[in-house]
Amino acid sequence: MTLFLDLDGEERSVAEGTSITFGRDAELVVDADNRYLHRVLGCFVSHGEIWFLQNLGRFIPLRVDDAGSASFVQIEPGDQAPVGFEEFVVRFRAGTVDYRITGAMSEPTPLELGLVPASDTAEFGLASLNAEQRLLVLALGEGRLRGQPDWVVRMPANREVAARLGWTITKFNRKLDHLCRRLAESGVEGAFGDAGDLATNRRQVLVEHAVARRLVTAADLADLPPP
Repeated sequence: MTLFLDLDGEERSVAEGTSITFGRDAELVVDADNRYLHRVLGCFVSHGEIWFLQNLGRFIPLRVDDAGSASFVQIEPGDQAPVGFEEFVVRFRAGTVDYRITGAMSEPTPLELGLVPASDTAEFGLASLNAEQRLLVLALGEGRLRGQPDWVVRMPANREVAARLGWTITKFNRKLDHLCRRLAESGVEGAFGDAGDLATNRRQVLVEHAVARRLVTAADLADLPPP
């Protein structure tokens, strides 16, 4: 699948199985004169039929907006995420300047279609959720799906989510542990770690991954019981 990028009228097409970096001094030069911009900020890389965006910077986050909805994915420095949008915009800020790179796939992505391509990368993350797992992710990620910029700090506590779903806290924790362990075992960084890292980080990783792969959408919020 070919990736098409457009930076202020400079168009690039990137073939499946390859990659392209962008930044102040990269394959796609964003702004050579902005000293606040990393020399190499990010990299689009193809694994099979899936394109990933890697944040190679030290302190600049990357935001990927779906051109057709309110969905977005934020990629922190050192992280990566699959690009599950057929048309998208990458936004970032360096110093006082905002930048955007528009992008499109040559065809609907396997993630959008709910397909799992036949490759090693196909096992990256979660391919599906059952009914209870969907409710858990929806309850954790409601703010994210509603486009609230501070959704992470407002994410409900585990006991709140368990009560909303009518579960015991033991059931909730067991299901959360299972999902996060599946993510970690299939290559998603930050999904499982030491005890001090488990609270917010792994829940954020779970939500972001589910949204990026369209395992849950804003339309699914109608299935949630009221808080």
